[in-house]
Amino acid sequence: MAIEHHLLKHKEEISQKWFDLLTSIYAPEGVRLFKKESDEFANPVGHAFRTAIVEILDEFLGENRAETLAPLLDKVIRVRAVQTFSPSAALAFVFGLKAIAEEVLEEELSEGEASTGDLREFDRKVEGLGLLSFDVYTGCREKLFDIKIAEIKRNTRRLLERAQLIISE
Repeated sequence: MAIEHHLLKHKEEISQKWFDLLTSIYAPEGVRLFKKESDEFANPVGHAFRTAIVEILDEFLGENRAETLAPLLDKVIRVRAVQTFSPSAALAFVFGLKAIAEEVLEEELSEGEASTGDLREFDRKVEGLGLLSFDVYTGCREKLFDIKIAEIKRNTRRLLERAQLIISE
């Protein structure tokens, strides 16, 4: 599809806009830190987001294989899954890629270098990426709940042992 070729020409601009969209959900102080500090030890979340966005974009505009995209999406979604965002807020950045692509390709679309049919096909690919993102998100949430349940079981067992209601093994 020709649209990926056009988007690859604007990869750096798209990456920056997508990173801005991804971080826009955070408090202004957090956004400043994400953008200002690039050191992975001083700003591990911002660094992970910035790196993952580029990797996701490379794969998405290239081979677009779910088995490769899922672990890349996990780098971003895992962080958001443990935060207090709703699932829709945590994953909205994925669907924002549609608007970013339209904005970046405005000139190519107006000059006829890229067609609206290609853009519709790209929109469908983004929707597929969104569905994959939801799978990754639910996997992360399931793991989080499994950890919480295991912790509750451990705490309950300790309390019962202290109360001498069960015999320690």
